[in-house]
This record gives sequence, C-alpha cells and structure tokens, in this order.
Amino acid sequence: MTFDFVSRWLGRHRDRPGVTVDLACGGRVTLREMDGRSVLVVTTAPGPGGRSDVAAVPLSDAERRELGQVLDSGILLAS
Repeated sequence: MTFDFVSRWLGRHRDRPGVTVDLACGGRVTLREMDGRSVLVVTTAPGPGGRSDVAAVPLSDAERRELGQVLDSGILLAS
C-alpha cells in the first residue's frame, strides 16, 4: 500500500484518478478508488527526518456520497 501510494505521489500510475487536496501544513488528502472501493488517503507533512506517514481509510457508500457533495460544490472548510 505505501509503495503504491509513493509511486502515485511521484507522478507514476496516473491511470488511477482521484481528487487531491494539498494542505497548507504540507500534508495532503486524496479521495480515490482502490480495488473498487472508495478510500480516503491522508498523508502527513514531512517531519524533521523527512518522513511522512500515510493512512488509507475505506469509506462507506454514504460517506463517499457526502464527500462527493462537498467536493462537487467547491466549498472546502478550513479551521
């Protein structure tokens, strides 16, 4: 999973479309399809050692629809 994500981060495997939001802190959040399931991939900003942590969270159909409505509206909330 991590290797696959790093490959996409480096610009490889562009055949897997997704919606990515780059965060001001240096992290990134991506909504994409993996193995036919919607997944929210969260990458932290690089730490002092240059390492980022990655977590992939599978989404239910209802969660995917809710996120899709927010993304389609173009409104992103920031705290």
